[in-house]
Amino acid sequence: MAKRVIYEPSGRAGEYAGLAANCYRGCAHGCFFCFAPQALRKKREVFHGQPEPRKDVLRHLEKDGRRFRGDDREILVSFTTDPYQPLEMELGITRRTIEILIENGLSFTILTKGGLRATRDFDLLASYDRCRFGSTIVFTKQSDADRWEQNAPSIADRMTAIREAHARGIWTWVSLEPVIDPDQALALIEVLHPIVDHWKVGKLNYMKPDRPVDWIGFRRVVTSILDSLGADYYIKKSLTELQ
Repeated sequence: MAKRVIYEPSGRAGEYAGLAANCYRGCAHGCFFCFAPQALRKKREVFHGQPEPRKDVLRHLEKDGRRFRGDDREILVSFTTDPYQPLEMELGITRRTIEILIENGLSFTILTKGGLRATRDFDLLASYDRCRFGSTIVFTKQSDADRWEQNAPSIADRMTAIREAHARGIWTWVSLEPVIDPDQALALIEVLHPIVDHWKVGKLNYMKPDRPVDWIGFRRVVTSILDSLGADYYIKKSLTELQ
């Protein structure tokens, strides 16, 4: 069977999008909370230390693009990696991925911590109305980001990318997952809500936060704040299923 790049994620992965596409293996950002090494049964040091493009990924994606024409499900770029890690700026695989998706009239959403690296491709996103641009931002304190997201671009860098996308008319969203410090998560909403079109909120699942968290209390507060702002949002099952 031919290798497929676009696939239907299973389980709770579907809370982000009905379909997904990962054009790289591994990720150089080295986030301490990353679920992907465990999910893919990769050693963390290999996953973060040796990222690479998937073999013949664009050739397979071109076939997938034609195969999925007419499918209205949104495609997440990317789920188990980051489309704008440093290697992308040399290889341009994500840019070509976007072009292929647009050529086939497919709906897609980008999720990245790549910050200003992603602005290179805003010319493509701004001229296409079936795409969204999202960034994972979970801290306001750079010192915490430096510890949990060791090699990812700064918080300020990611916020600037969101602002630029919003200014160019690109539909924006923020993945507030995993929430590690509830106070910082709530502060982010207050700061960014004028330029964020949608929020996804989920708790830290694979390890303990720096201090104990009343997750049910957080769910109540974050929902109240988002409602008061008239925000469009999705609270993930990691929070909604808590009793």
